[in-house]
Amino acid sequence: MSKTTSERLCHVGAQSYSFRNFSTEDAFRQLEALGLDIMEFCAVHFPADAADDGFSHVKTLVSTAGITVPCFGVEGFCADEDVSRKKFAFAKALGVGVLTADPTPDSFDLLDALCDEFQIKIAIHNHGPGARYDKVQDTLDAVEGHSPLIGACLDTGHAIRSDEDPVDVVRRLGARLISLHLKDWRRGGEEVVLGTGDLDLAGLASALRDIEFAGPIVMEYENSPDNPVPEMKEGLGNWCEAVGRS
Repeated sequence: MSKTTSERLCHVGAQSYSFRNFSTEDAFRQLEALGLDIMEFCAVHFPADAADDGFSHVKTLVSTAGITVPCFGVEGFCADEDVSRKKFAFAKALGVGVLTADPTPDSFDLLDALCDEFQIKIAIHNHGPGARYDKVQDTLDAVEGHSPLIGACLDTGHAIRSDEDPVDVVRRLGARLISLHLKDWRRGGEEVVLGTGDLDLAGLASALRDIEFAGPIVMEYENSPDNPVPEMKEGLGNWCEAVGRS
């Protein structure tokens, strides 16, 4: 039986950076404690240039735990084909469908070709004020005229930091929205538990419904790195409650 839209929106994962103070094995345990089965790895736990034995070890952990890894990053990309190709090959071997990315402006023609060859998407990550991709318009300008496999990973917390409304950003991105980092922020302040800051969770869920979003949704929580699970659980509950209201 196919999932309902609400079920899809509530079936979120965690960014492994949330567990950066834990070993790779313990990061899996943190994910299990959250009751989740989706992980977006970052280089803290699984570098894209991992040696063969390290790669095999993590793949075994993923398989044993029954975890899905739909996305990986954030990774930088440049116009050097050898460097970029290795990252795509790594993602393909891991079974990843989305590379969360910070690509240089001169890399897009190469990325068009690699995305098509590997059938892997590039999701440009907005990283707040001062970043290469700060505002949504920066991303829209960058992807104009390029493959539909290149789009955005919207980090809702960083969007708030950049004085943008994540709900509006979702609607502006439309089909270019590939993945989502769920994070909450107080304007002019700091990161907070999901659902306790300035992110309109119900509005966000409604916008995702309207654009028929079906990509990966990943919680990222940078506070309490030694014990993130209780606050992440609270945020997850807030999100699913808001989805139900949307």
